[in-house]
Amino acid sequence: MRVLIAILVFIAAGVYWFILDGSTPKNADYEFPLAQMRGLIDADDGPLPTALNVEIISTDEAPLLAAHAGFHFKPFQLAMTSFQVKGGNSDGGGDIIIGGAMDKTLYEPTKQSDNATFSDAGYRRMLDAMLASDATLITHEHIDHLGGIVRAPDPAALAPHLMLSAPQLSAMAEFAGDDGLAAAYKNLAPTDLSAPRLLAPGVVVAPTPGHSPGSQVFLIRTDNGEEYLLIGDIVWTMKNVEKAWGRPRLLQYMFFKEDRAQVQRQVRALNALSAAEPALTLLPSHDKAWIDALIAAEKLGENFQ
Repeated sequence: MRVLIAILVFIAAGVYWFILDGSTPKNADYEFPLAQMRGLIDADDGPLPTALNVEIISTDEAPLLAAHAGFHFKPFQLAMTSFQVKGGNSDGGGDIIIGGAMDKTLYEPTKQSDNATFSDAGYRRMLDAMLASDATLITHEHIDHLGGIVRAPDPAALAPHLMLSAPQLSAMAEFAGDDGLAAAYKNLAPTDLSAPRLLAPGVVVAPTPGHSPGSQVFLIRTDNGEEYLLIGDIVWTMKNVEKAWGRPRLLQYMFFKEDRAQVQRQVRALNALSAAEPALTLLPSHDKAWIDALIAAEKLGENFQ
């Protein structure tokens, strides 16, 4: 009987550790450099962006427990996205693109459900916007954020628009096709994104390693005074922010490696930031329900322009 009890306790502890525990530190000891980011925007007198648009390239669904630790089996709707910051230049230029969602060759073998969808038109709009952009960046170097750039049909044309850090560049080969990484990408020099940097009027990027070594957030201020913080995959749902609760550890062993302690500190900090600054729109990359709500509230433009 003692052996049986010990086995059951061991199993229960494993379930809690790997699946149920998403706890974050009680105190928000991590700080996003918002003051510095806002200072960079304030010090620049260029025309602010006119809009922030989202392109949903593909959708999928998975049990909510994949995003929010615990026994949550209802489906969670995922969006694979790219964002377009519409520049305020009088000539219509100055756009910044953030995110390179997977192309169809990467989407097909990685989709998780029968309800998954892919938008050929959306992927084409994303590529066209990248080629017309002043700069194209990503929140981090995972397949669903970088894969669409790696597999783009014209790397030589796209490469001059890319601003990728060293960790992001080093991940590109992993997502290349049978012919290997395009020469245009092999020859790219890394962009120094090791400190907050003004990319364009109203757009600042800052490094936030944790989910990946090259993870970063973007602060965007539009000409109507709205502010957005694009947080990539620090969390996958706004529920993580609201509850200060992270992903299950099991995912880290199955799909990706991240600095869990750092990410959990960031989740707690986002929870505190959301309470302190309710006017600041936090924008995770994959929460389709939240993105749909922002579109309905006219805080996000649907599709690239």
